[in-house]
Order: sequence, then C-alpha cells, then structure tokens
Amino acid sequence: MKGVYKDINYYSQFNNCDNIKNNFDYLTVAEAAILWCGIPRSDLAIELAQCKPKGDGNALSRNIMKHPYVQCVEPRCVLLHQAFDDGKLKMGRDGDKGDYINGEKDKKDYDHFTSGIGHISPDRRTIKINDLKEFIAEYHADDMPKTLFSDIDIHKLKPITHDDYSALLAKNKALEARLEKATEVYYSQRDEINSLNKALQSQSAITQDDITQASVYQLINTMKGLLLDSEITESLFVNKDNTNAGKQPTQSMLVGHIADMNIKTLSERTINGILAKANKI
Repeated sequence: MKGVYKDINYYSQFNNCDNIKNNFDYLTVAEAAILWCGIPRSDLAIELAQCKPKGDGNALSRNIMKHPYVQCVEPRCVLLHQAFDDGKLKMGRDGDKGDYINGEKDKKDYDHFTSGIGHISPDRRTIKINDLKEFIAEYHADDMPKTLFSDIDIHKLKPITHDDYSALLAKNKALEARLEKATEVYYSQRDEINSLNKALQSQSAITQDDITQASVYQLINTMKGLLLDSEITESLFVNKDNTNAGKQPTQSMLVGHIADMNIKTLSERTINGILAKANKI
C-alpha cells in the first residue's frame, strides 16, 4: 500500500517544542537585546547585521551593539552585561555551561575542591533563552515582549497591580448590574406575557357560565315579552274550557310555552335549570 503524500504543513504540527529548545538554544548578548526590544526572531539576523559596536577600546565596548533605528538595543546590551557581573543572570561561554552565575563556584567531585568556570570575555558570553526569560520576568516584569513571552506566560508571570484589580472589580460590578437589570426585565416581560395570554384566553373562550348567563338574559327578555303580550298571557291563564279562569299559571305551563317558541339556547331543559336556580335563590 503506497503511503499518502505529506507536505511540510502536515509535519509542522509536530514541531511545537520551543519550550524544550529554549533550554538549549542560546543567544549572544546582542541577539538577546534585539529580541528583548520586541523584534521577531525571524528578523534577528537582518537586524543584527545593521548593528555596530559602541567602541573598540575593549571587549566590553566591542560587545555593546548600537542599532541605527532601534535605540533600545544599546542600553539593553549594557544591562545584560551588568546583570551577569552582578550575579543576576546566568550565562555561558560560547554556549557551554550556560547556567553559570558569576561569582559561584562549581564543585569537582573527583578532586574534592571547588573552582569557578573562570572569566568569560564579554564577546563570548551567551545566554540560554529560558534564562533570559527568567531574568526579565524577575527583574523587569513590566517589559515582557511577545517575541519571548506568550500571552499565557505573561498572565502567569506578570503580577496583577492595584489598578488592574480595581479595573477588573469595576468591570465585574458593571456586569453584575447589567445581569440584575436583565433579570428584572425578564421577570417583568414574563408576567406581562402571562397576563396577555390570560386576557386572550378569556376573550376567545366561551365557558359554560357565559352560555348560562346569555341564556338567562334571553329567558328574561322572552318572559317580559310574554307578559307584555296580553293574548299570550291570557292563553296561559285560561284554557279552552275556561276552567283556569282566575288561577295563576304554573311553571310547567310557562316553560312549555317558551320551549314551543324554539328559541336558540332556550331548550326546555335549560329553562327548567335556570328557573330551578332562581327558585332556590
């Protein structure tokens, strides 16, 4: 089975080992100063070629570089050399023994005595990248360029100031106020929606009480009309044989007469139900 062709983009995903390489890769003092100024590593060689020594009187002046446009290169070179002389920054000679601190002694197990690495000439001093980062983080935490430090590094190493804390606290309070206001609006709108839904349901739904109420009104109007009609009233009181003359008509007579009129919602059963409730009252 033939292998699938894999280009450089495929293999680049496996080359994320900068943290490991920084323990072994080293820089000259001038290169370290240039990166510390914020110049990308990809441009390091180009910018280094533009630098010139501050002087030629001694090895130190020859290894303090000046850039024609980036003025910060020179004072950073001076600071790095001074940091090594003060024992604050680890260095090595030409990349070897890169963890040496000026003034410290190395113990030799085979001869049971201590000896130093010896004097390191300024033009041969080299700095491991991680040692440079540790020095900057400890002594210059307010000056950590992204050419050396990732955003994660900066958040881990840079201490939070009182101003930063105050700004975060004010932002948090503002967000809490917005959340509280949004919660109030939510509950208010929810109650309003529920109220509107109830109003809509009460307007659209026809309940049994509505029908009963409509039937009552219709029955009352019908009965008023019957009582006002003298011929109908007489027919309820007096039958053909004139035997009911002077007698009061019964409820069944009234109900039967209204039911015979075939009025909508006023069936005999409905009329009896309404009159039964009225009699109880």
